Amino acid sequence: MSTTEGFKFVITNGAVTAMSRVDGTHTSTLRLPTDATFSISGSTITETRTNTKGTETLQFTQDASDSTLYHLTSDVQSFNTSSSNAGAYTFTISNGVVTAVQHVVGSRSHNEPISSTSKFVVGADGKIVETSVHDNVIETITYVAGSTAGQYVIASDARSFVQAGTATTVLDVEGCDRTKFTIDASGSVTQVQQVKFDGSTSTLTVGSNTTYKQLEAGYVLEVQTRGNNTSYELYHDGNGDGIYTEVAHGSGSTVDLVGLKTQLNATIEALL
Repeated sequence: MSTTEGFKFVITNGAVTAMSRVDGTHTSTLRLPTDATFSISGSTITETRTNTKGTETLQFTQDASDSTLYHLTSDVQSFNTSSSNAGAYTFTISNGVVTAVQHVVGSRSHNEPISSTSKFVVGADGKIVETSVHDNVIETITYVAGSTAGQYVIASDARSFVQAGTATTVLDVEGCDRTKFTIDASGSVTQVQQVKFDGSTSTLTVGSNTTYKQLEAGYVLEVQTRGNNTSYELYHDGNGDGIYTEVAHGSGSTVDLVGLKTQLNATIEALL
């Protein structure tokens, strides 16, 4: 997220009286939700919404270089687990590992795909916690036992938004775009294999308009040239399993690798 994207607030006598969304040079006025309250503390503004389904808390943090601009840094929803919000879930667990998830709505259920950038932890307290990374978001969903034996409901859904800061290459994880690379001793990419959803692979035939380059261990840059236009996709293997996930893309052929790496942390690395 660039520093020209975010939110602005009108603060009168210590209270938020209006807010707008900023997208580049365009600003649009937003309606203040009737169920929302705002609190201001230092460089953060917290918006809290409460209804019969639960509570949502959004935190906006002041931009480091523009004190009038704020970025959404977290969005935490806590649900009333005694109400039927969006159905329930069942889990297939083998040796303490979640291998399948089913979404139950009424008398019907269907399998929910497990993202390649998600990890489940089955706790001794009976809770199941799913942590995932997608786009520039780290999301943590906590499931607790529901009123029906064997079923779980969502107790909370917490999303943390990674800020790009001054980086010109922005974190944007695409978990469905995974690749294996064969890299020789000189650092040249000699083979490219697409990793499918089921984990199987297929070898790609690389066209003359596409090049691959290892920037450093764990980072491979793909550049495509079409006429006078070039675009890139940057792949990263964070956990060392040999599978690279797309973590950024854009126009041109160069990336701000130093800036991108400032947006990564241990939680993200473990999921990539």
